[in-house]
Amino acid sequence: MRIENQQKQQMKKSIFTVLLSLIATVCIKSQPACNPKGDFSFTRNPCSAFDITYATNAAGFTNIRWQFGDGNTASGTISVNHTYATLGNYQVTLIVDYPSCSDTITKTISVAQQTDAQLIQTIDTLLCSGSTKQLRSTAGFVYCWSPTTFLDNPLSPNPITSTTQNITYYLNSLSLGANLITNGDFNLGNTGFTSQYFYTANNTTEGEYYVGNNPSSWYFAHFGCGDHTTGTGNMLLVNGSPQPDAEVWKTTVTVSPNTNYTFSTWICSISVPNPAKLAFSINGNAIGGLITASQPSCNWFQFYTTWNSGNATSAVISIINKNTILFGNDFALDDIFFSPFTFRRDSVKITVDKPAIISSANQTICAGKSVQLNRTGGTSYTWTPATGLSGTAIANPVASPLVTTEYYVTGTNANNCTGKDTVLITVNPLPVITVTADTSICENTSIQLSASGGSTYSWSPTGTLNDASLPNPIASPTLNTKYRVVVTSADGCINSDSVQVDIRTVNRFFADPAGAICLNNSRQLNAGGGDTYSWVPVGSLSNASLPNPIARPAVTTLYTVTITDTVCRTSANLSTTVTVNPLPVVTASKSNDIDCTSNISTLNATGAVSYSWSPGTGLSNTIIADPAANPADTTKYIVTGTDNNGCTNKDSVTVNVSATGKSQYLMPTAFTPNGDGINDCYGIRYWGAIQDLDFSIYNRWGELIFHTTSPSICWDGTYKGVKQDAAVFVYVVRAVTLCGEAYRKGTFALIR
Repeated sequence: MRIENQQKQQMKKSIFTVLLSLIATVCIKSQPACNPKGDFSFTRNPCSAFDITYATNAAGFTNIRWQFGDGNTASGTISVNHTYATLGNYQVTLIVDYPSCSDTITKTISVAQQTDAQLIQTIDTLLCSGSTKQLRSTAGFVYCWSPTTFLDNPLSPNPITSTTQNITYYLNSLSLGANLITNGDFNLGNTGFTSQYFYTANNTTEGEYYVGNNPSSWYFAHFGCGDHTTGTGNMLLVNGSPQPDAEVWKTTVTVSPNTNYTFSTWICSISVPNPAKLAFSINGNAIGGLITASQPSCNWFQFYTTWNSGNATSAVISIINKNTILFGNDFALDDIFFSPFTFRRDSVKITVDKPAIISSANQTICAGKSVQLNRTGGTSYTWTPATGLSGTAIANPVASPLVTTEYYVTGTNANNCTGKDTVLITVNPLPVITVTADTSICENTSIQLSASGGSTYSWSPTGTLNDASLPNPIASPTLNTKYRVVVTSADGCINSDSVQVDIRTVNRFFADPAGAICLNNSRQLNAGGGDTYSWVPVGSLSNASLPNPIARPAVTTLYTVTITDTVCRTSANLSTTVTVNPLPVVTASKSNDIDCTSNISTLNATGAVSYSWSPGTGLSNTIIADPAANPADTTKYIVTGTDNNGCTNKDSVTVNVSATGKSQYLMPTAFTPNGDGINDCYGIRYWGAIQDLDFSIYNRWGELIFHTTSPSICWDGTYKGVKQDAAVFVYVVRAVTLCGEAYRKGTFALIR
């Protein structure tokens, strides 16, 4: 029954087609044919192989009719869209009635679609969830991807998909054949085409053109636009005239009958005013809409249209001017293309892999505790943040966060795809405990302990507590005891603290033993064992109520302190003696002053057992009682004497230095170095204070055997450790003394 209905429908359709053909024949015969005939173009919808838009530029007609070759017709419009039920070749007829003639154009239109497994270069792909994939296709003319879901530009040859689910994309594309236009990119110069405009290398007026790579070089007011393909190649530069239908560019190509062709060109404005308006013409018939150059300048726009050759074997292709405004209309053309095309279709399957990474359930822990995290669904894992984790690249790290933390796990499966999950670790704080401060109690007494901050309490040790579960039990220790309390919060978190309770021992009072000080010095007293202190006598103490006051008595004094234990209510009176030793009576004196005849003065101190002189300048020794003084200037020497008790006192003596009693700077004539302590050393004496000295001794052969620059050093009669025999020696002395310069040279005898 279904087959019979289909046959009936097909028969009706055939009859309807025949009737339409007869009607068209009658209409055509009713008027003579026009000469020349018009033409029509068609445009295939790249997103649907079955949708075609037919259009003609016919004007001034009285009636217009379309026959689509599948039994369907349309009339009254120069542009019509038609959707075919199936693919195939259809004989399409356009009938245009004019007042005096009728024009009929019939073409076989191929509504075909080729399945081309090479159209999409991208192979079926496994895509990780959350990532993107650029789909790539081979060269074509127009593109339409479907479905458009997750595509950034479904009309691009290479769109990017961000699909989150498995999907199959289909691509429809017009595939171009070889370009029939010679020198369509103008890189061969002014050849391969003709123009009704005048060719010139320097633009001066309208209706001129040039093949070059820089509009501003052709005319200074033009923009310096680059060509469409490379930006540096040639293009057709045009200063359009206001004459309509002038042929800007024209060429003739050979075509195959009943073949679909596409024509395209790229155009841009090279000046601001009055953008170009052009038309594409084949065999004298305008095809498609206007070719316009939009602003801004130097932006390239593509024009394209499709055409069926019908019975034609050649095509005169023209780009003609439609702009009638004088000013402006300056433009560039590039990459003119005319070729047969086919409608192709391909598909690609995108599979989305989203690993199901499942981590542990949310957890609650107490501060300071840990919990082990777990996961499933991957082969490797990364945890963040790293804070508080035993490891970030293991499957089951131990988490010990200090605060509430949400951990993120990224799992990677065998396909290297990743998935994510989270686990929240809530950290409850430990109870904040406030306890009794460490304290001490008297023997055989009790104290109430106290703790707060929790819900339950547990004290230990329990033996001396009245109730260990109370927050404030009574403690009755007999020994020093540390009580520990474990506090549990309402969240079940546990913290602990402790209280030290010491038993105060009775009669632990003490005072330091007696001591001694020197007159005018002080001593710190020290007592302990109690809470309050009271010293007497108070007159020489810094503070009589301190356990350690400073005592500064003028005479030996007995100090008594009353020490009280206010807790256990006991007290004691203790005493200590501070003995005050007198200061030694120190006296300083000198043997003489320094002048031109005496260069040394002997100081002397008495009244102590040890001494210290200052300043040390000019002294032979600063820590003896009788040092020799040889100052260069008058100097006051202060001596500090210390007795057997360590007490000190001071005195001073001034050694005057003057230039009186000028010396004759005499030298001894002999000396006897025999060790009897008399005249054992040969040197300078009685020259006064010497500021600079050069003292040399020579033997009979002129050999230097002694030299010094110190007035206190003399020759002991030896040379290189060998005692010299009795003989006569030569001395030379150069000195600067307090009383002037001195030079002496002479001889002396060494007597054995």
